[in-house]
Amino acid sequence: MAPPAPAGARELAAPAAPALPPLHDRDVAKRGRPGPRAQGAGARVLSLGVRAAVMAAAVAIFLLFAAASAVLLLVLVVAARAFRHHRGSRYRVPPRGPPSPPLRAGLSPADLRRLPTFAFPSPPRDGDGAPSQCAVCLEAACAGERWRAMPACRHAFHAACVDRWLARSPACPVCRVAVAVSAR
Repeated sequence: MAPPAPAGARELAAPAAPALPPLHDRDVAKRGRPGPRAQGAGARVLSLGVRAAVMAAAVAIFLLFAAASAVLLLVLVVAARAFRHHRGSRYRVPPRGPPSPPLRAGLSPADLRRLPTFAFPSPPRDGDGAPSQCAVCLEAACAGERWRAMPACRHAFHAACVDRWLARSPACPVCRVAVAVSAR
């Protein structure tokens, strides 16, 4: 190993490289390339252009999805309204020919008169099977009221209450057994 050189000798051994002056716009003409200032302005303009293009693309994509969502929502609303009112729709074609009479689902007034009735006994009893409450109107039974018993299941109700029920549905309001009217 070589002994260390004195401080003054080191400066003489390695001459310093000449420092280059900074590049300016006037140096562009001499060397043929732009200086840092000219290059920075062009890069800024290019960067702003790229940013504007990216933002325009992002806004266009957002508007495209918003428009597609609006169209899809409109289709769903129209379909929901069409399916919700499909039975009673005002857009259905009416049937041809004379109108058919309404279908009668319950018992006729003549059939209702053939069903047996009875006067409710004086004290309402609950323990021996006699009804103490009408299952149609949920009112308590009173002595002397007219009640009607169903022939098949023997459930009993106020005559007026069960007659309205049987005019719409020919089944017992409690157990849904079909009410059979006997011919007298």
